[in-house]
Amino acid sequence: MIGPWIDISYPIVNGLPQWPGDPPIKMIPYREIGENSVARVTKLEWISHFMTHVDAPAHFIAGGLCIDDLSLDHWSGEAIVVEVEGDAIEEKHVPEDCQGLCILFKSSNFELWASSHFREDYVYITGPAAHLLVARGAKLVGVDYLSVDKWDTNEFPSHYTLLGSGVTILEGIDLRSITPGKYELVAFPLKIVGCDGSPVRAALRRL
Repeated sequence: MIGPWIDISYPIVNGLPQWPGDPPIKMIPYREIGENSVARVTKLEWISHFMTHVDAPAHFIAGGLCIDDLSLDHWSGEAIVVEVEGDAIEEKHVPEDCQGLCILFKSSNFELWASSHFREDYVYITGPAAHLLVARGAKLVGVDYLSVDKWDTNEFPSHYTLLGSGVTILEGIDLRSITPGKYELVAFPLKIVGCDGSPVRAALRRL
């Protein structure tokens, strides 16, 4: 029996941890119900990559496909949640069978979200592991912090390897309550024309 949907998105609120140098997220009351307005409206100010979000190839690949170029199949499908220990996601953590699957890595990164400030010591995907994910046919790769690459890299091997091979990326997912195993994933981005990424409402249900 297929289980209920489980939300694996972090809530969007003011004061969230963000990649250093990115502008702060702002949600500003624009209209309130009252004498001058019959409806409440909120002004949203944010970039395309924050909290639970997806990366399209155009994020790192010049001339790469954008969010609206990709079918919904790129952001959904059968998923495997893999729990890892240690400071990095390595080749040994990559499942043998990734063909056409969404591979989501659960690590100790959930502990970092307790801080409202960006943490540099997050668990990331090594370049060799990214190459193996591509070689084994992964469709989408997900991690539970803000980047698949190590904080202090200047080469971004995992972004270039995955996106350059057409493997989409899901970052900033909340897997605290998720046990390893097989699931169905949905992580649909907003249909923003010509954009490199988008916040998403990601969810899993057990198969």
